[in-house]
Amino acid sequence: MRAVPKRQREEVLRRTSFRVLSWVMTVGFGLVAVGLIISLAYNLEGGPASGVAACFFTIALCRRLLGSRIVLGSSAVTVVNPLITYRVPYTAIGEVRGGKGGTLNLVTRTGDEIYSTGFGGSITDYFVGSTECAADRIEQRVKTRLKSRQQGLVEKKFTVSWIADFCAVGVVVCVILAGVLGT
Repeated sequence: MRAVPKRQREEVLRRTSFRVLSWVMTVGFGLVAVGLIISLAYNLEGGPASGVAACFFTIALCRRLLGSRIVLGSSAVTVVNPLITYRVPYTAIGEVRGGKGGTLNLVTRTGDEIYSTGFGGSITDYFVGSTECAADRIEQRVKTRLKSRQQGLVEKKFTVSWIADFCAVGVVVCVILAGVLGT
């Protein structure tokens, strides 16, 4: 039996603008944070520490929001939202709603609706059609995987984003440091 390459088993759907903006914001605010950290060596006050905290907060927020995506796996759709990740087996999907500038939602056979932050409606999407394209890709996968009528369970878990989580810890440390140093 021939092994199926991982690339064929898993497909990641995300907006290109999300990926670009995420890295631009991370690098941009990261450089500002580095500059402020360097200035702390010369001016040990709370102002630069507060600035570093603000940079880390912005990076954490952007990485969480702009890291949203949908992963089409071999047996399930994984919807990665900023805080919660849903794993929905193809057999549990009753309907895929989305397109025409609207928000992409998965509706399970039990009637639960799972919203995708990565493909929320926008004016740009009305012209580009990324949500409609993603909905079509999911529907294609659902149709090819519906051989079994056995219904799987939807799994929910906390979304892990290492850069965002590291920056969130950095925010807490910098706020405490700014409080200790004063303004």
